[in-house]
Amino acid sequence: MLPLTTVLEKVVNILVPDAKEPERASLLDERLLNTPSIALERCHIITSEMAKDSISCFKEAMLSIGDYNPQYAESVRKKEDQTDRLEDVLGTYLVNLSSRQISERDSMEAAKLLKIIGDFERIADHAVNIIRSVEELRQKNLNFTADARKELSVLSRAVNETVDITLKAYLDNDLDIALKVEPLEHVVDLLKEQLRTNHIVRLQKGSCSIDVGFVWSDLLTNIERVSDHCSNIAGCIIDIAGSNMNLHESLRRYRHDSDGYRKMLTQYISEYSLDTLKG
Repeated sequence: MLPLTTVLEKVVNILVPDAKEPERASLLDERLLNTPSIALERCHIITSEMAKDSISCFKEAMLSIGDYNPQYAESVRKKEDQTDRLEDVLGTYLVNLSSRQISERDSMEAAKLLKIIGDFERIADHAVNIIRSVEELRQKNLNFTADARKELSVLSRAVNETVDITLKAYLDNDLDIALKVEPLEHVVDLLKEQLRTNHIVRLQKGSCSIDVGFVWSDLLTNIERVSDHCSNIAGCIIDIAGSNMNLHESLRRYRHDSDGYRKMLTQYISEYSLDTLKG
């Protein structure tokens, strides 16, 4: 039977496609709600798995832009479905936990997780949207120009670093790493606007079609929104470190009052400059 091991594994995965979710969800025993610290620990475990799925989902979608693979597309949709279900299970469990008499610290942790699972779920949603854009290009036999592909490669590197450090910041609960996300997210915003502007110039010159432009715009929007959700996740980590749950105020203060933020912003702008494509 040894040579058939791989085949049997595939058969089991087909027959029981959702086996991974019940195993994860089983960690959230209702009886643990009476012991909030343990219940929160279990929530962290499942959220970590959900986070890994979400980021993996997005990175597979990004790879599909340059090299579409039906297996990637299937994997992205499967992982997005998994994150949807896990968000529902975790959200319900955390709301039940928050309704109990728990410590202020546990209450903040539960609130942080409620926010974070929504952002990880949305990242997976945007990954599916990216796959749809790639499939639209293929179905309509459309292609980006060489310049557009080069520009997109810079944006892709920037947003891939953003999701990588966001995941690490969450998994390690590392404030120093979380602080790197916001300046990098700002750079992704700047790049998105530069790529939009450059596309308009190509359109005016007749080197790009309107149909391609629609897909280009959708693609840029979904990529940029992923970095927005990374900013939200990092902001929650920063809030908890400062015993504060006012996300927008924390990020506003960090952007305007931090020399570290300005230094990192300058570094990332230089690292991901489109000027490197010239010549």
